[in-house]
Amino acid sequence: MSKLALAFTFAIALVLACSAHANETYEPEPVLKAPLLVQAPLLSGPDFRVVPEVAVRGYMANFLIDTPFGPIHAASVEMLSIRIAELPAMEALDRASRSGAFATALTARAKKTGTAIVNVVTHPIDTITGLPEGVARYLSAQWDKWSGRARSLSDRSQREFENRGNPYRAPPGPMTALRDAPADGPQPPADLKNHAWYARAGDEVAREGKRYLQYNSQRRAMAKVLGVDPNSSNPVLNQELDTLAWAAVWGNFSAGTALGVVGPTAATVIGDTGNLNQYVLSKTPEQLRAINEKRLLALCSDQTAIRGFLHRGGFTDTLRTALVLELEKLAPKSGCDGLLELAAKTHGEVEARYLVNALKLIAQQPDRKAGELFTAGAAIAWRTPARKLILPLPVDYLTWNADLRAFFDQPSLRAANKAVLIGGEASMLAQRALTARGWGIQLRAPYAGAPAYARFGEFAPNQDQAAAARR
Repeated sequence: MSKLALAFTFAIALVLACSAHANETYEPEPVLKAPLLVQAPLLSGPDFRVVPEVAVRGYMANFLIDTPFGPIHAASVEMLSIRIAELPAMEALDRASRSGAFATALTARAKKTGTAIVNVVTHPIDTITGLPEGVARYLSAQWDKWSGRARSLSDRSQREFENRGNPYRAPPGPMTALRDAPADGPQPPADLKNHAWYARAGDEVAREGKRYLQYNSQRRAMAKVLGVDPNSSNPVLNQELDTLAWAAVWGNFSAGTALGVVGPTAATVIGDTGNLNQYVLSKTPEQLRAINEKRLLALCSDQTAIRGFLHRGGFTDTLRTALVLELEKLAPKSGCDGLLELAAKTHGEVEARYLVNALKLIAQQPDRKAGELFTAGAAIAWRTPARKLILPLPVDYLTWNADLRAFFDQPSLRAANKAVLIGGEASMLAQRALTARGWGIQLRAPYAGAPAYARFGEFAPNQDQAAAARR
C-alpha cells in the first residue's frame, strides 16, 4: 500500500473514531455503598463507624466517620485509612489532657469531648454539594486555559507567624502598652536606651520566638511518641497536638515524657499504621527544606521551580519529602521541572497525595528505567525508552464524562502502545471508552502504601451494582 493510501486510510479511521466518540454517553458520579470500595476492617471498630453511603466526587470517595470526637471527614480511601489509624493517638491525647502535668497546665481551659458515637442518620447523603472536588482538576479539559494565568513562582517574602491552638492569651506587651501613654504621663528615662519601648518590644519578640521554637519541638516530640504525622490535616488531632504542645511550653515540662503515662495505646500506633516517616520526625522544617532543595538540584534544572515547590502548594513537609524520595527512585531523564511547577499549584492534601501516588504507580512498572516524565494537561505521564506511554491515575472510582473524554483525546496522549494504571476502580462505561481509544487498563494497580480497597471478586463493583447504589 502506498504512503498516500495509508495516510488516507488512517484519516478515514480517525474520522470514524471521532464520529463514534461524538455519540458517547456520559454518567454522573455515583453514591456507592462503602463495602464496594473499602475492606471491612476500615468500616467499623470499637469506637468508630463509617457512614454506609459514600459520595464519589472528583473521582475520589468522600467518607464520613462517626467517632467519640464527633464526625470526621475523609476525602479519599487513602485518607480514610489515615484517619482510622490516627484514632488511637487522638484517644491517647485526650487521656493525657485530663491527667498528670497536662491537666495541671490546662486547668484554665474547659475541655468538652463527646463520649458517644454520633448517630449516622444525622448525616444524610441526599446532597453532595460542598464536598471536596477530589482530583477533578487534574483531569479537566480547562487546565491549559487557566494554569497559564496562575501567579508566577517565587519565594515567599514573609513567613506566617501564628500560635495555632494556643489556649492562653499573653498580656499586652510593651509595644502597645507605652505607645498609647499620654504625653504628660510618665516617660522612660532618656539615658537608659534599654528602657525604650522598642527595645523591650524586641525582647518580647525574642521571647515569643523562643517559645514558638519550643512549641514546634514539643509538637514533633509528641507526634513521634504517638506515631502520627505532625503535619496531619486532621483538625481534631491538630487541635489536641497544638493545645498540649503549648501546655508543655508554658508548663515547662517535656511533652514526650508526659505522654508516657497515658498507657500502652500510644506506643502501638506506629506498628498499626506502618506508614509513618520517621525521617521527617527527626528533622526540623528548615532542615527538611534544605535537604529537599539539595536533592532536587541533582534532579531538576529550574531553581525557580524548586523554590516554588518548597514554599507553595498543598504539600506538607511530609509529602514534599515523599515526592522527592519517589523522584529519586525514578530518576527521570526529563520532566522534573514540569512536575514541580504542577506540584506548586496543588490545592490541599488529597491533590498532593495524588502526585506522590502517581509516581509510586510508575515505580512499580518493570520497564520504567531511563524513562521520561511529562505533564499531560494537569496529570503526569511516563514514556519508556520503547515509547510506551504509562498514565498513572491513583483515583478511587473513575466515571466517564465530557471532561474526561476531552482529557483522554488530547494529542499528548496519542500513542500506539499505552496503558492506564487506575489505583481503584472504573465504571464499565469508562472502561469501554478507554478500551475504544486503545488503552490497556489495569484496575487496582498495586503500589507501595496503596489504600485498602475492597478485594477483587469480593466487593468489586460492576455496572449493575453501581446503578443500584445510585438508586
